[in-house]
Amino acid sequence: MKLQSKKTLVIVTGGPGTGKSYAARQIKAQFEELEILSYDAIKESEWDRFGFDNAEQKARLNRFCLEEFYLTLQHMMWEEKSILIEYPFNFSHREQLLKLIEENNYKTFTVYLYGDWRTIYDRGITRDKTETRHPGHLTNRYHKETGGGSEDIVTDAMLTYEQFRADIDRKNYDIQLGTTIPVDVTDFSKVDMDGVLAQIAHG
Repeated sequence: MKLQSKKTLVIVTGGPGTGKSYAARQIKAQFEELEILSYDAIKESEWDRFGFDNAEQKARLNRFCLEEFYLTLQHMMWEEKSILIEYPFNFSHREQLLKLIEENNYKTFTVYLYGDWRTIYDRGITRDKTETRHPGHLTNRYHKETGGGSEDIVTDAMLTYEQFRADIDRKNYDIQLGTTIPVDVTDFSKVDMDGVLAQIAHG
């Protein structure tokens, strides 16, 4: 498949556990011209570089990482690259993303992942326990040089279902930028990914 416009931005968003990275990989596989910019990858690199001792330090570092993400996105747009970004982007990010989209005249598609939140939460907990994730996602104290990958890491950044559900309502991941493509990911086997790809291809 080919994009209609080189200056295309594909945003994959949704709450934690909705499978954004998986969806992004499937989209990237069909549109080779897309270059992936991951805010999580930026955060993980800086977590390893600086570390943090508590939730406040982690939040401050994440804010710097977000600035780095926006600067990188701006530079990629100046170079008129086709871009794919994936993260739990919510309405707190919408204004800055919209500003960049309008200033650089990018055709935008937002793939919004949602579903039954209890199912998605349970799936995310299973993922965090069984898959290799950067420990910085799970803890509020991390320093790479002191064995951040240890099984003994304190997972104090993991949310209860009640906290998770409150975050979903408060943040609102349906950011409505460009053409929104809603995808119910309660059951991955029922997702029409070919339909999603066709919408991106045909505009």
